[in-house]
Amino acid sequence: MPPPPARILLPSTHRSWTDSTDRSYLSPLRDDTDRYPVLRRWCTMPVKAGERLDPEATRARILKAASEVFLQRGIHAAGINEVAEAAGASKLTIYKNFGSKDGLVEAVLTDRTQRVRAWHEQAVEQATAGRERILAVFDLVANWYAESGFRGCAMMNAATEDRGHDGAPRRLAQDHLTFYRNLFQRLLTEAGVRDPETMARQLVIVLEGATIISAVDRDPGLGAEARVIVETLLDAA
Repeated sequence: MPPPPARILLPSTHRSWTDSTDRSYLSPLRDDTDRYPVLRRWCTMPVKAGERLDPEATRARILKAASEVFLQRGIHAAGINEVAEAAGASKLTIYKNFGSKDGLVEAVLTDRTQRVRAWHEQAVEQATAGRERILAVFDLVANWYAESGFRGCAMMNAATEDRGHDGAPRRLAQDHLTFYRNLFQRLLTEAGVRDPETMARQLVIVLEGATIISAVDRDPGLGAEARVIVETLLDAA
């Protein structure tokens, strides 16, 4: 059986209100988590005895858990308690790292969009020059649609859920779309396509439209259909 998690020993500077004759508060160091169980929730640390805390690992674990919870439940329906439970962290730790739920949502979406960008750039670099680099993007998302648990684009989902507000979800979703437009425009220019700006916008519409429909209909075949549409557009360019 693994050892119990390490606990913080709190100095006692208060007198017990349960026993007027109790003088143990004079002790310079006492484990108050046994005396007052409510403190266990805040003082139990997610590490084993003898291990050292890793702030970066803790932050990464919270981001991963929050990303999964928000994607499954929605950013408004999910609460910090659910994220804390999924991450194995206290609410205090989450607020210390992200300030608020809005701060956590922004951090999750920022982390997500950075990963998506790196994912696409890597796929493009590995493809041969010309139109194959454009089609590589759609091959990539076709595989994504087929993954179990696929629920669509986190940025678009968050912006839709947060409709009517000009907060971080909408701003990050706009940045996400701008990334795709710039990526496609660069690849189309390299491929010698006429009017790459207009076609880049069309490809973003195909990509995001296929992503939404695939998530709603739970149809992974939309990726292959989107690729056919893109090939048709490139042939006509």
